[in-house]
Amino acid sequence: MRDERRNAAMRVQFDQAINVTMMAIDGTWARNCLLIDVSDSGAQLAIESPCPSTEEFFLLLSRVGVPVFRRCKRAWVEGDRIGVSFDKRSSRNWESTPA
Repeated sequence: MRDERRNAAMRVQFDQAINVTMMAIDGTWARNCLLIDVSDSGAQLAIESPCPSTEEFFLLLSRVGVPVFRRCKRAWVEGDRIGVSFDKRSSRNWESTPA
């Protein structure tokens, strides 16, 4: 697998991948994908169509209720899998954003 490229952060691997959505920072595109594993610093995703050329995007983790998202930067691409690192400076729930 990709262990040689990962940092030392403890990762959670799901028995069954979780449906999530990649979305452009400006909201111009969105793509469904699967969350394979995740850590505090990043995640591994499986995508059905070619990886978007953009380096940064939002990863929407919730589909109902209060939106939960992380701003991501693409770290690597290998076939239908991509690795992302989370931008900790902007990863917060919309409800905590000042009005």
